[in-house]
Amino acid sequence: MANYDKSAGDPAGKKLARQKALWLREAGLVGRSLEVLLKRADFDASQCAELLTKIANQEKTWLSRCVGRIEPRRKYKGLSNHPLLEKRLANILYIDESGQSPPEKKSDPPVPTFFALAAIAIRDELTDDYCKRADAVKIEFFGTTDITFHEPHMRKREKPFYFEGKEERQKEFDAAVDKLVEETDFTVFGVGIRKHAYEKEFVAKDLDPYLPTDVYALSILLLLERYIDFLYSETVQRLGRVIFESQGPLEDAIHQLEYARVLVDGSQWVHPSAFRNWLEPGLKFQPKIGSDPSEIADMFARDLYEWIRGGCVAEPARFGLFSRKVYCREDGAMGKFGIKVFPDSDIRENVLKHREKCGIAAP
Repeated sequence: MANYDKSAGDPAGKKLARQKALWLREAGLVGRSLEVLLKRADFDASQCAELLTKIANQEKTWLSRCVGRIEPRRKYKGLSNHPLLEKRLANILYIDESGQSPPEKKSDPPVPTFFALAAIAIRDELTDDYCKRADAVKIEFFGTTDITFHEPHMRKREKPFYFEGKEERQKEFDAAVDKLVEETDFTVFGVGIRKHAYEKEFVAKDLDPYLPTDVYALSILLLLERYIDFLYSETVQRLGRVIFESQGPLEDAIHQLEYARVLVDGSQWVHPSAFRNWLEPGLKFQPKIGSDPSEIADMFARDLYEWIRGGCVAEPARFGLFSRKVYCREDGAMGKFGIKVFPDSDIRENVLKHREKCGIAAP
């Protein structure tokens, strides 16, 4: 086995440790599938369970060498057993999406497909300030506030954003929106699912019983894990309120169901009590009408989608601006960074380079 230097100046050693942890994780996924099959067959799975424990412990050892100490699943302690009685101020998570979450029709050869779930977190008391400044931009350029900033119309210069083909006016509008986004105090979160890779590497092989097979449900889970970390790490501890764009009664009900499952069951890395202690128990749904911070989430969703589709090396319109506002805690590993790309085994170096640009120390 290759030697590992624990010093901070050993990036090659950290990469080796990360690779070993990944191999052990894959071994653990296969082992859990084996354990499930053995139990279904009423076969003694005790030895398999013992092996899985050893694999998990060794994986944590290698992870600690490349990303630092692994935090326990119950790390997000709540303030009480009934957070609604605490009357905490609210932090609002506005969520939007880009791309299609249902599986596309199969093609030969397979065409890579993607889905992005994007969000911005903003303190409740700052939403009115955003709306006033957004209305001012709309009055300046359209003479009315009855406009909603919406991608990809803005990017493609469609509908009211065409400005009769006047390029100078288009550039002035872009600059005004950039200024609006830059001067608004919010934190960025996002999940990009590489759908074809996820189907091939996980769903088809039934490798990970902890992960939902539905892309939208998976995205909600991964996004909320990072939002919980953010809420817990804030100096002023607030209660998270999650708002989705309304897509229709059935779609809204399905998203509510997936959200409730997270609060009831938790995830592999976050205990369910953490979600219940830091999030309001129900979602809120609203359509895209007029000025609202969800407009920023809409802009970021398109940028995130294009970045994922471009192999995490592209630079969409405002992606650099949004990257400066991405949530980051400590080393940014294990749920402590606001953007998650999944799966990323073949493009991990690109993902890590982006994190380094956002201020994360190189491994």
